[in-house]
Amino acid sequence: MTRAPRRNVVLAILGGALALISLDNTIVNVALPSMQESLGASTAELQWVVDAYSVLFAGTLLLAGTLSDRFGRRRALLFGLIVFAVASFTAGLVSSASALIACRAVMGIGAAFIMPSTLSILAQVFTDRNERARAIGIWAAVAGAAVGLGPILGGALLAVADWRSIFWVNPPLAVIVIILALLFVPESTDPAKPRLDLIGAALSSIGLVAFVVTIIEVPDEGISMTTVTAAVTAVIALVGFVFWERRTPVPLLPMPLFGQRLFVVAIASVALVYFALMGVMFFLPQFLQLVQGFTPLQSGFAVLPGAAGLFVASLLSPGLAARIGTRRTVVIGLLAVAIGLGAAVPLGVDSPYLHLGSCLMLMGLGLGLVLPQATNGVLASVPRERAGLGSAVNDGMGELGGALGVAVLGAVLAASYRSQIDTDIAAAGDSLADVPAAVIESIRESLASASLAIRQLPEGFAEPVRVATGQAFVSGMDIALAVASVVALIGAVVAWRGFPDRVSRVEE
Repeated sequence: MTRAPRRNVVLAILGGALALISLDNTIVNVALPSMQESLGASTAELQWVVDAYSVLFAGTLLLAGTLSDRFGRRRALLFGLIVFAVASFTAGLVSSASALIACRAVMGIGAAFIMPSTLSILAQVFTDRNERARAIGIWAAVAGAAVGLGPILGGALLAVADWRSIFWVNPPLAVIVIILALLFVPESTDPAKPRLDLIGAALSSIGLVAFVVTIIEVPDEGISMTTVTAAVTAVIALVGFVFWERRTPVPLLPMPLFGQRLFVVAIASVALVYFALMGVMFFLPQFLQLVQGFTPLQSGFAVLPGAAGLFVASLLSPGLAARIGTRRTVVIGLLAVAIGLGAAVPLGVDSPYLHLGSCLMLMGLGLGLVLPQATNGVLASVPRERAGLGSAVNDGMGELGGALGVAVLGAVLAASYRSQIDTDIAAAGDSLADVPAAVIESIRESLASASLAIRQLPEGFAEPVRVATGQAFVSGMDIALAVASVVALIGAVVAWRGFPDRVSRVEE
């Protein structure tokens, strides 16, 4: 254990590692249009560029958390940083969407060892309840700031280089964090040295990956061999995981945890806020760049109010919870997220930025109030020596919620977009007779592919199509925002009914 004066140094290093992988959750989003043009990626492939990272992140977290408890949290952190850096460098070398998706998946595995290690080391270093709450607030603020800075950094890199640069920025930063971690971060393990539950790890990973594959692929493929196989695999693996965990002597995820109301409501709150956050961050850069004509850098700065709100509220959340209680703090935060999302629903093609910026600020403030309290609730539900497990569950639910947000809200937007475009195509009738079928199909697929296809049209015909596709996208986006708002409202109800007024460790 480090001496007290060095705890803040450790916190700063852990924050650096966390920032590195949090940046990668959003830095990719501003580059999606450029990637589609460079790699010829479909909308489904773009979703997988985002979700491959989150799916493998979530699917590997439970095993990573257990390995860190058994073999050392600092070792897990260093291993994750090395894997993340190598995969990130390789991602900048690929020439196909499928290869990029594979690299993103490996980056997710590296991140799965990094993120829970930062939180579990924090829980070991900051043992006092109040100090731990403050440290978690800073931890969440760093994550929020990095999520917000991701689009800005990505936009700045795209202004001077191509999309590959967003991956090549990671390795040198990872090397710096590795050196500092070796110098200052203490090693810690679970003294009980729990036996590895490899069967549970395999079942949970297979089940989670198959579940998200089903959600992503159903909108495009419908009921097909791929989607049915994925759905059946998900059900069998996840049911088998629960069955196995109830019977194995040393479970990967002890099922009695789900009998603790605090644990259940805390992980539900984490999943729901990430569902809204990552879902919105998937389509917002496309709206700003392809509908409103922002550059990648401008679109990065456009989401800054949300990041600023999250950063500030995360720092204020522990103090507010101490004054008015955990339950009220979380509920106020979720209501703020819901109102921010709902207020954004009337967004139009020509809506002023002030409207969007205000909504993002309100959403960010709400997220900043919720995340530190929900995270503290998860850590308070598990014994301190199993901090790696608690951290993995917390982070896993966040990544799973984010992956589902991208998949579900992306599917809602895509379905609405295609429905309206099909209506427009039918209304146009014979006037489209001279337009190549491939161009029509590109316009139907997504706004990003439509933007490329429009370049092949005569100018007099291109402008009406550009307006129609923009309006169809915004219409679908408004529906997706409304769905996200309802999800946040459900989270507020769950938090009000489930969170205790004050959170302390279960064993205290």
